[in-house]
Amino acid sequence: MPPPILMLVLLLLGVLLTAVAPIAFIPVPFHGPVAALFILVGLGFSAAGFFSFKSRGTPVRPGAEPTKLVLSGPYRITRNPMYLGLLLISIGCFFALECLWFVVPPVIFFWLINFRLIPFEEELMKEHLGAEYEAYRQRVRRWL
Repeated sequence: MPPPILMLVLLLLGVLLTAVAPIAFIPVPFHGPVAALFILVGLGFSAAGFFSFKSRGTPVRPGAEPTKLVLSGPYRITRNPMYLGLLLISIGCFFALECLWFVVPPVIFFWLINFRLIPFEEELMKEHLGAEYEAYRQRVRRWL
């Protein structure tokens, strides 16, 4: 399942859990501006990562054979800006809605992406891009 679709499904799970088993909302001071900040920064990371891939002509779809190592834009500070962006957006949804059920989507998303998808993608990168990718991996962190 593509990560953006996975995130939508997880956010819908939060909506479903809220409807089926309502729990107390947690008042968060300045929740609106904090939510907006997380969502906007998340959108920025995701869009910058996407357009960096597109401009270099390398596939965006997870699991596709990598053709080039992208080192510009957000890839200078994180190896996974699109995933980081989606994670930040989901955290922003928690702040926007102030509901504990919306802690579930970012936790599950992080677990699936960090421990399942990224290791698979890293193996592909090592296979296809070798030492160049290993040097990049040593220089730039997986998340931040």
